[in-house]
Amino acid sequence: MKVAFITTNLSQDNGWGRYSYEIIKRMPQHGVEPVVLIMSSAHCPDLEKIQIHPFLLSFADGILKPINLAIDFFTARKLVKDCSIIHCLAEPFIPLAYLLAKNGKSLIINAVGTYSVALLKKRWDNFYQQAYLSATFILAISRYTAMRLTNTVPQIADKIRVIPLGVSVNNQNDQPPSSQFRENAFLMVGHVKPRKGTLQAVKAMAKVVQKFPDAKLFIVGPISDAQYVQQVKVNVSKNKLEDNIIWLGKISQKELNSYYNRVRGLVMPSINIGDSFEGFGLVHLEANAFGVPAIGSLDCGNEDAIRDGYSGFLVEQENIQSLYEAMIKLLSSEFNWDFMSQKSLDFARSKTWKKVIKSYSLTYKLTQTIIKDSKKFC
Repeated sequence: MKVAFITTNLSQDNGWGRYSYEIIKRMPQHGVEPVVLIMSSAHCPDLEKIQIHPFLLSFADGILKPINLAIDFFTARKLVKDCSIIHCLAEPFIPLAYLLAKNGKSLIINAVGTYSVALLKKRWDNFYQQAYLSATFILAISRYTAMRLTNTVPQIADKIRVIPLGVSVNNQNDQPPSSQFRENAFLMVGHVKPRKGTLQAVKAMAKVVQKFPDAKLFIVGPISDAQYVQQVKVNVSKNKLEDNIIWLGKISQKELNSYYNRVRGLVMPSINIGDSFEGFGLVHLEANAFGVPAIGSLDCGNEDAIRDGYSGFLVEQENIQSLYEAMIKLLSSEFNWDFMSQKSLDFARSKTWKKVIKSYSLTYKLTQTIIKDSKKFC
């Protein structure tokens, strides 16, 4: 079976790229021959046997969208002519996937997060809505994303299947460092922007250091909003946290892994801002894979990435006191951190990419059955 995958990139340093990479690289093991259309090339040694075509232009919804969409379509249609399914992994390329699927192919769309809803309220809203309506299946990465999308387009409720993201658990992490070998420290991973709750984490740290003066928060990731970062740094200065808040920027995976083995918790208290929301929060599972409990927010995709009280804690959005209490718990000598660490690792093991890909493979087979049945009645 040939399936065309349309996404932004296959890089490990952003959400779309990371999960697209994890999905696509496993497809050949399940009898799927991927044809991948992306924006720019990336060196992926373990994808060398997969067809990857870096040329896409139609990501942005600006005035050049029609021209770029036409260019993408005429370039792509020959590449995907033998594909029975067009699978769009990044929502901004839904119009392209919709056009390519019009010629007797099935359309599957992934609903990842913010863009799945926000694009329905912009210039090309009707195009996106028609694409959703024509899709055979819409695969939401969390129950929350599915709910937000269904509330916006109720007609597609029966097309939506919830398939949460997965994580790779390295065998070397079977016995992660215990609490006695860890620092009084937390880790944040991802783009530094308002939706990730960086400011709220810093405000909670101002309370944490009153009880644990040596506590640290390591912030890993690129700066997406310089003005917001400045606001965060003003708060750091105001609360005299210069020695407690450590800005690491972008670091290698090897370096990141070393921090996972040092800290007692991952903190990403995501915030819903208008139509912007956390679709899942893969970093929570990635932390769990190192035996690190995760702290995230209620009322977003974090509810599928964290089992409250088992693999970490879910707190009310923008509730600094609740966030502080969860962080303090992970530092407290009275709390059985090692027990939660083991449960976090168990939770990660239950959310493998193998299970995710199996669900995708079953979806493709069901799609082919629907195609065959529809042809019988034509």
